[in-house]
Amino acid sequence: MTCAMGWTATQLGYCANVHPTRDLAGLQASILRHFQGVRGRRGLSEQDSGLWICAHAAAELRQAPARHAFVDLLRRSGLRLTSLNGFPYGQFHDGAVKAEVYLPSWAQPQRLAYSLDLARILAQAMPPDCPQGVISTVPLGYAATWTPALQQRAEHHLRQLTAALARLHLESGRKIVFCLEMEPDCVLETTRQAIDFFRHWQSSDPHHEYLALCFDVCHQAVMFEDCYQSLEQLRQARVPIGKIQLSNALVCRLPATDDAHRQQVLAVVGDFCETTYLHQVKARDSQGGLLAWPDLPAALAACSRESGRYAELRIHFHVPLFSEHLLLPELGATQDALSRTFDYLAEHDDLRPVLEVETYSWGVLPDAVRPADEQAQLEGIAAELLWVEQQLRSRRLLQAPVREVAPHAF
Repeated sequence: MTCAMGWTATQLGYCANVHPTRDLAGLQASILRHFQGVRGRRGLSEQDSGLWICAHAAAELRQAPARHAFVDLLRRSGLRLTSLNGFPYGQFHDGAVKAEVYLPSWAQPQRLAYSLDLARILAQAMPPDCPQGVISTVPLGYAATWTPALQQRAEHHLRQLTAALARLHLESGRKIVFCLEMEPDCVLETTRQAIDFFRHWQSSDPHHEYLALCFDVCHQAVMFEDCYQSLEQLRQARVPIGKIQLSNALVCRLPATDDAHRQQVLAVVGDFCETTYLHQVKARDSQGGLLAWPDLPAALAACSRESGRYAELRIHFHVPLFSEHLLLPELGATQDALSRTFDYLAEHDDLRPVLEVETYSWGVLPDAVRPADEQAQLEGIAAELLWVEQQLRSRRLLQAPVREVAPHAF
C-alpha cells in the first residue's frame, strides 16, 4: 500500500487463518467457499487477502504446475494476493494449539524453509500493480523457553531469509518483506523490545530492508500500550511497519467491592476458556504494576483467590471488531485502541501498511455469541470489514469507489 490518500475497500482484507485448511485442496476449497462468500457479501469484484497457507500446502505449491493452477484460481476468484499470514505453521484449529503455535520458532530451520516457500508463492501470485508483498511471522519465539543460543540461531536464519529475499527481488522484480508480529509472552511483546531489536538488526544485516514489523492492535492493547503512542515511537525509531492487523481484545472490569458480583463476572469470563488457543492475560494492580498469566484459567483462579486486587484484565482473545460489550456490562473490548490506530493513520500519511482484519477465534467464542453456522460467520467477517470501512471513511481514509458490484444475495 503506497497511496498517501488512504485505502480502497478492495485493499481491506482479512487473515484467512480463521478458516481450517489441512492441505492445498482444502485451501483451494476455502477460497471458493469462504473468501468468495465474504467478497460477495461486500459487493466487491475483487479483494485483497492475507491468506494463511499451512506448511503442507506451501510444500505442495513448490511444483510449478500446482503454482500456476493456484495463481489461476486466485485470478478467477477475484483474490488479490498481496500478503500472507505466515505465523501458524501446521494445524491451527484441531486439538490444543496453545504454545505450539510458536513452533517451529525462528531458531529452527523448518521456519526458514516454510517462510521461503511462502515468499516464492507470493512473488509469483502478487498482482502486477502491487509494489510490495508482506508476510507476517512469529516474533522469534516463545519467551518462556527462549535462550541466548536460540536467539543466535534465530538471527542466523533471519539473515539467510533476508539474503534470499534480496535475491528473489533481483531475479523476479518482486519485493517480499517479512513482518515480525509482536505478541504477548513472546520474545518481542512490547514496542520497546521491537525498537531495540530493529536497531540491532538494521546495524548488522545488509539486507535489513526485507524485515519489518507487523503491528497487531489486540496484542499491544493487551500489553496496556497506547497504540497511537506506540506507533509514534516506532516511527521515530525508524522501525518499518509492513502490516497492521486490526483486532480487538477482550477486557474484563472487575467490581471493586461486591465479592458476589465479582464471582459472577469471573464465571461468565470463564465461558471464554477454551482448549485450542492461548489467551494470555495482563492486568494492572491497584498500584499500577503489570501482572501476567500465560492463559486465561490461571488468571481467573488468581482473581478468585485475591479479591479486589485486579481492577481490569486484558485478555488475548480476538473478539469481533464491532464488539463493544459481550454478555455483561463488565465485559468490553479494546475498540479505543483501534480508534487510536486509525487516528494515527489519519494524521500520518507516510504510514500506509497493509491493513487486515484478524479475528481467527469466531469458532471458539462462547455459545451465546458464536455464529450459528458457517454462513453467519461469513456475514460476521463481512460486517467487520464494513466496520473498518466506516472507521476509515469517517477519517477521510477510504477512497472511492466504496462499492464495485451489487452484493450477492445469500
